This record gives sequence, structure tokens and C-alpha cells, in this order.
Amino acid sequence: MIDEKLKSCQILLVDDEQAELDAYSLLLTSMGFRNVRTVNDSRLVLATLESMQSPVVFLDLNMPHMTGQEVLRQLKVHKPQIPVIIITADSEIETAVECLRLGAHDYLVKPIDLKMFSSALRNALEIGLLRNEVMSLKGISFGGGEFSHPAFSKIVTRSPIMLGIFQYIESIAASGLPALILGETGSGKELIARAIHEVSNLPGEFVAVDISGLDDTLLSDTLFGHTKGAYTGADKSRSGLIEKAANGTLFLDEIGDLAEVSQVKLLRLLQEKIYYPLGADQPKQCHARIITAANKDLSKLAGQDGEFRMDLYYRLSTHLIRVPPLRDRREDIPLLVEHLIGEAATTMNKKVPAISNQALARLMRHPFWGNVRELKAYISDAVARCQHGHIDENLIGERLGGAIPMIAETEGAANPLESLFGHFPTIEELIEYAIESALVVTDNNQSQASRLLGVSRQALHKRIKKRHEG
Repeated sequence: MIDEKLKSCQILLVDDEQAELDAYSLLLTSMGFRNVRTVNDSRLVLATLESMQSPVVFLDLNMPHMTGQEVLRQLKVHKPQIPVIIITADSEIETAVECLRLGAHDYLVKPIDLKMFSSALRNALEIGLLRNEVMSLKGISFGGGEFSHPAFSKIVTRSPIMLGIFQYIESIAASGLPALILGETGSGKELIARAIHEVSNLPGEFVAVDISGLDDTLLSDTLFGHTKGAYTGADKSRSGLIEKAANGTLFLDEIGDLAEVSQVKLLRLLQEKIYYPLGADQPKQCHARIITAANKDLSKLAGQDGEFRMDLYYRLSTHLIRVPPLRDRREDIPLLVEHLIGEAATTMNKKVPAISNQALARLMRHPFWGNVRELKAYISDAVARCQHGHIDENLIGERLGGAIPMIAETEGAANPLESLFGHFPTIEELIEYAIESALVVTDNNQSQASRLLGVSRQALHKRIKKRHEG
């Protein structure tokens, strides 16, 4: 089902065949869309878009005068914020994948499946609306998309949503106030935190700490330090990370896992800018900027479940950044693939291999619940195993076969589990598969993997230990 708000959005259909335009128009009208326009001459696309607000474009590839690929090149220069969905025939798949490299949002193969059409449209509309909300809130207009600060060069993207985040970072960097970064595991929250630090031009260090799994005493010792004799074994005083980050940035990752007593201490730190090392009766002054991150929606934790203090949430989220998951900025996948291949090849002292269009298309269809970290794992593995300077679909498919296939790829199978395992798996096999997949997408971080699996870190560690002992 598509939200009523989305049904008011504008859609432009581009195809030289009037019968195709009529069929798509009828389909969209039956779905409840009220603002559908058509163009049967590809040369008129740019002029038509000038009078449309936040549209989504369905673009046929095979057209006279200007091909769909040529139109897409124009749009990415003049209208980069507009999501473009390519319509293609089976024989044009390689061209469609090249369009993805150029920045198309998605592609659909004729004859078009209604479910796939509806899913692609809904996703594009939601992304389009989010992009425009981000730009509107920050007063951003699309120009060349250039950012002068080198901090942004470390984040591989062409996504307008991410470009909006860059603009936001530039506007808040000098405030020195706390910032909260929300996003799924593997989406790049630490990169965003580092960018805030670098754009701020602070003289101090960027100090990052993952606080998941730390109890209150260990967390206090890590952040605040301790005095000599504060506890058994504390034979000398030690400064905490707050002091190390003086005049710089302290980045606390996985803040959603903070125990209640630790939340109180962090709130006091933010309110009063002071802290007490363990065993000390005199406070120290905090001179670090605090940036936090979480893979949970802390507003929900604070509002509904009471697991997180509402007053602390408001303190932490003075500046709030939501990092989109990779599946919501799929135009970045070709760029990231190229970057990650080069990075992996350099690390392994190998010649940079090429990736086939079929392999890239396979990656473009993957949901990437583990985000960029999952993509990096697959690319690193493919580069390591690549023998002839070419990453083909089979090399990628061998790894993606270890992830749950998308529904569209398994509809013809008798049972998706049998397709995945080659037989109907036992419960134990399913558990082992889930654990292995969670460890892959979290880069072997057991704390994050346990959250994905919905079990305690101790339970996961116990099972992994048992597997190794066996």
C-alpha cells in the first residue's frame, strides 16, 4: 500500500510509445495517483520538469532523438535531486546497469511486475520527499554539489540526502553543542562524526569509544579516569578519555545501550560540564565536544519504553542527524563498489579488477541490511578470490547466496530455504547461518551481532565458543 501523502506527488512518464504511456498512466491512476504527466519526445524532458514539483521520473531507454541514457546524463547535471527509474528490456540490462552507475535510482525490466513497480515507485517517492525536506529545512538548493572541506571527500556518495547532511554539518560544526547521529549498523555514523570534528577545526583529538557492553564502573573508568587507590589494582592515577579529547571531540557510539545510572552521569556532564574521576572528590572540567550515535530510535526508547531518559535525549540531540541506510541511497552502490574494489586491491597488493555489469546488477538488487559494512565484506572477499582481473556475477553470487535472496528471485523455487541450503535445513543449521550472517555484516563485532540476532552478547559468545571448541 502507498501512503496517501505520496499519492499527491508528481510523476513523469517518458516513452516514445504512446501505448506504453497510456498503460502506465492507467496503472498509476488506478493506484490513486492524481498528478501524472507524460512525454513522448525525450528532448522535452528537462523543459517539462521545470514546471513540476519534486517529481519521480520513469524513463524508457530505447527512444529516438535522445536515448534514455542521454536524458539521464542531462538530469544528473541539471536535476540531480530527482529520482529516476529506468524502464528496460531484457536485452538492455547492461545499459540499465550503466545507468545505475550514472545515478539512476532503480530499474525495472519489461514486462513489468506490478509488485516490483509499486515497490520501486514507493521507495523513489519516499526518497524524493525526504531529500526535499532535508533541503528545505537547511535552505539548500541544488547546484554543483561541491563541498570545499576535505572531510567530505572521505565519504563516498552522490546521494542528495547525504549532500544535505554535509550542508547541515557545515552549518552546525562551529556551535560546539552536542550532536546525535542515528542510523543502522554499518551505515557510516562514525564517518559522519569525524566529519563534524574535522569541519569544526578543533585543535584537540577525535576520540571514539564503543560503549556497548560496558557496565557503569568500566564506563566511568574509561571516560572519567581514576585516582590512585580508587579500587583494587589502581596503583596509579589515570586520565580518562574525556581528558584525552580536551579541545577536541569525544564520540560515544551505541549510546542506546547506556545503563540508567550511566545516563545520569552523562546528563550531568552535559549540563554542568564537569565530571568526577573514580575515587576523586574534586570535579574536573570537560573541554570536549560530545557527539553520540545509536542504531536505535532513541526518541521512541525515551517516549514509549522509558529505557532512555527523555531529558538526556534532548541534551544529546541538540543537533540531530539521521544517516540513511544503503538501500535508501542505492545510487551510491556503484560508486562504493568502485571505491571498495580499489581499496581492497591496494590493501592486497593486487591489480584493481573490473566488475561485470551483471555482478553490479546483482549487488544493486540486494537489500544490504548490513549497509556499507556488508557491501565491503562482499567486495573484499571477491577481490581476494578474483584470479583473472575480473569480478563476475558468479563470484558475487557465491557470497550473496549466503544471504536470504530477495523475494523476486525465489518466487519460482519450491521453497526458499531449500534454494538457500540445497536441502530443507534443520533448526541448528538455521541458527548457525543466522549467527554467521550477523557476524559478517557487523565485521565480527559480537555486541552488534547480538543485537541483530535479538540475543544477549553473553549468549552469542557462549555459542561461538562452543562452536570453536566443537
